Amino acid sequence: MEKTSVRLAALVVVLAVCPAAFAQITVTNATFPAAGDTLRMAIDDAPDAAVVVVSPPGFDLVWDYSGLQVDSTYAIIFRPAGEGNAEVPDAELFTVFAPALERYYNVTEDRIEVTADYGTPLDLFVPSLFQYNPPLGDRYAPLNFFDTRASSSGILYAEAPEAFTPALVASLRQFIQPDSLRYRIAINQLQAVDAFGALTIPGGTYTVLREKQTRFTETRIDAKIPPLGWLDVTDIAKLMAGFRGLGVDTTTTYRFFNDMVKEPIAVLHAGPDPLRVLQAEFTYMPPTGTGRQRPTSGLPEGYVLHTSYPNPFRSQTTVSYDVPEQAEVRVEIYNALGVSVRSLEEGAVSPGRHRMVWDARDDAGRQVASGLYVVKMVAVGREGPVTVTRAVTLIR
Repeated sequence: MEKTSVRLAALVVVLAVCPAAFAQITVTNATFPAAGDTLRMAIDDAPDAAVVVVSPPGFDLVWDYSGLQVDSTYAIIFRPAGEGNAEVPDAELFTVFAPALERYYNVTEDRIEVTADYGTPLDLFVPSLFQYNPPLGDRYAPLNFFDTRASSSGILYAEAPEAFTPALVASLRQFIQPDSLRYRIAINQLQAVDAFGALTIPGGTYTVLREKQTRFTETRIDAKIPPLGWLDVTDIAKLMAGFRGLGVDTTTTYRFFNDMVKEPIAVLHAGPDPLRVLQAEFTYMPPTGTGRQRPTSGLPEGYVLHTSYPNPFRSQTTVSYDVPEQAEVRVEIYNALGVSVRSLEEGAVSPGRHRMVWDARDDAGRQVASGLYVVKMVAVGREGPVTVTRAVTLIR
């Protein structure tokens, strides 16, 4: 009897100190997207550090992100996997998550998994199927405060050198003569629901769970060289030939989920520093009375050059831009004197979002000095040229 009294007293203390811990929401699989769903999001490319503050873990928290700005909008359209351009076993859905790049998902009662990417990722020149083995967990249900999940996946993709960008292969062949090349990608991630409370974004306030996702991705490239077999040539491919996306990448993402809305209410993207938010996305609700309509095509509404991230950067930064139509695009990097040091893109591009990585090298493959640089995009569409610039800082 005495032990029972002690336990009851302890329970009363807990209830008195943290009553909100017993009022949290549970996010169920009713919020999982299905074929035909369109999720609409807005992007703030450079969120104010005073607006987007990453709070410590906790319960009954209040996040006021009402000061986020709409730099651009996009729509994620989910379709049956059979309508995609690749045959992926066990996939039920796919989306076009980047220009000419499809992502395939397996959906069960308790999770959504990424099973494959199809298109021309990294430096591939021909459409390719990157299969995740095992599938990489994306969302889970039911989702509750304190839930923690660790998962790992990998990609192994081999192809003839002709499948890779010709200029890069030509540079690589100055050092080695491969029969085949393959990407070897290892992904490890930890997803932890570390907070819940009320989140305000432009357009409304929601009760949410916050999931912190930390992902470590290592991308390496091997060459098959007779008679030695497969050899790791990552350093040669990256430093001497200019292959992109190689090495170790650490990212932190905070996703805020509501139990009634299929879109994440907000998604905060950070780099190696988990407290520094580089980009913010949030459920898109256009202002009333403006006459603007929510996007339905999944295409950008205008020409946008996004803020590079990370910025400042030490070794590489991602440059991304949107075009709403087929256009001729040139993206160049200029130094502080106005001299072009690197051409990142030149030619006709399809409508959508395009991403590339600048590795802090000039067109000759030499490392550039620390300092301020300007990313300049010139796009020529039906209504003539559009020019947009953004500043980026390199720190050695």
